Amino acid sequence: MRVYSGNRLMERGKSMVVARREGNWRKATPATAVTAALALALAGCGEGSEAGGAEGREFTIAAQSGPSSLDPAQLNDGQGMFVWSGVFDTLLAQDPESGELIPHAAESWEYNEDGTVLTFVLREGMTYSDDTPVDAESVAAAMQRTMETPGPPQGKFTQVSEVEAVDDLTFEVRFDSFDAAFLSQMSLSAGVIGHPETLDGEQTATNPVGSGPFELDVDSSESGDSYVLRKRDDHWNAENVPVSTFTVEVIPDSTARFNALQSGQIDATNVESRLLEQLDEGTFTISEIEAHTVFTLMFLDRAGEEYPALGDQRVRQALNYAIDRDAIVDNLLFGSGVPTAQIFNPEGEVYDPELEDLYEYDPERGRELVEEAGYAGESFEVPSTYLTSQFESTLSQAFDDVGLQLEWQSVPPQQVQSALSSGEYPLFFQVAGLGSVPSDALSHFAPGGYSNPQDHTDEVLDGLFEEAHGIVQYEDAVPYYREINRHAVEQAFEVPIAFGSQTWAGQDGVTHSEVSGYPSTFMAFDFED
Repeated sequence: MRVYSGNRLMERGKSMVVARREGNWRKATPATAVTAALALALAGCGEGSEAGGAEGREFTIAAQSGPSSLDPAQLNDGQGMFVWSGVFDTLLAQDPESGELIPHAAESWEYNEDGTVLTFVLREGMTYSDDTPVDAESVAAAMQRTMETPGPPQGKFTQVSEVEAVDDLTFEVRFDSFDAAFLSQMSLSAGVIGHPETLDGEQTATNPVGSGPFELDVDSSESGDSYVLRKRDDHWNAENVPVSTFTVEVIPDSTARFNALQSGQIDATNVESRLLEQLDEGTFTISEIEAHTVFTLMFLDRAGEEYPALGDQRVRQALNYAIDRDAIVDNLLFGSGVPTAQIFNPEGEVYDPELEDLYEYDPERGRELVEEAGYAGESFEVPSTYLTSQFESTLSQAFDDVGLQLEWQSVPPQQVQSALSSGEYPLFFQVAGLGSVPSDALSHFAPGGYSNPQDHTDEVLDGLFEEAHGIVQYEDAVPYYREINRHAVEQAFEVPIAFGSQTWAGQDGVTHSEVSGYPSTFMAFDFED
């Protein structure tokens, strides 16, 4: 028997939960649904449960950023999740040790044969923070609102036609066509449960009514700077929440976060590798996530409509040869990363180690390709943002080494996302989070993807996506996603540079999940008795 600490769920062997690897859509059977419910009912009661020993503990972390809004229709999936995932339950969660999808507010889920109907069954006895019962009708109404309201989560519902309650605890999500990326989103902002009768009120952005394990203490919090969350003793999983107060301090500067940790102002934070050697390993517990993000230079004009050079595979390949990935990891990321030529999670089934040999650092070969294509001397404008400053001189030199030029155009922070989607720039440097395979494939390589705002595609991609998205069982779709990855790398649709690692340090034996791509939630932390 294994017990998840924090507000994690307990499983008694893999067969006892409706657990799926993120992006895996195998059907739940009645037997697995029953055993899942049994396992969840036992959560917090088994040997090793830590809730009782830490009752009354106050726990404070520092995050780089907070939520811009607490309205479910405006949530982002970055470190702001530390705050909103305390206020709101999500339908599903992820196992902090494996990354697999596991039951949360929904105790089971099942697709129909062609993946056009997804049925969720909620657990009994849940309530919102105002004591109103959580039922299928309210969850369906809240999800329908998110689907119809412009905001970051809305794009996750493009294939959804309607959400409808079937009975008190059962509701259906119906699709125009199977959406391979949808299920994994149910552990993120798209799967949030907010009280629908309150969501259109002015208070929702700063003091929402949710069903999560904590309630925001508005009087003790300061929006954008500090969030104090008080445990709800009536929450369905309260026994597995080992702290009475969870505080998130927003400290953007890495040195300031480190100093706050050293002084005891906070209990845990992520620490840059250059500062790690200053920590006393006898005082702090170090947890490293090897692949947390991917640094990539994206070709937005892959078809070469405005910049014909980028429509030539040889130029795109040349720029992949131009990047000294090892040097960037060593010198700019201070060793906190892993060089890569692909964007898929290295812990997943689609990542292909053989592709890492395709673009070994060779600027001479890159220059030959540029000259062969006839584009020597071409210049490209690229946004200069808060993400690019430490990389700009290195990237400019890499372009120069193969006979090309970069012109950096300053873009203020509030305009970064609009610059990406504007169509004004042929290139964009991004630090992207790692998600499920279907989500990342769609985001980077499918028309309408976040990293493909100019809707580039080709016959090979169209065929592979059509095959992959016609398969409901994820394991059967994996070969097609592998081919999508290989095709994208060979065609050089981006210049992946490195997987960025993240290191957390905690006091008093606090550890942080080491699963790549795991979301930033309270569930990521583990506490010693």
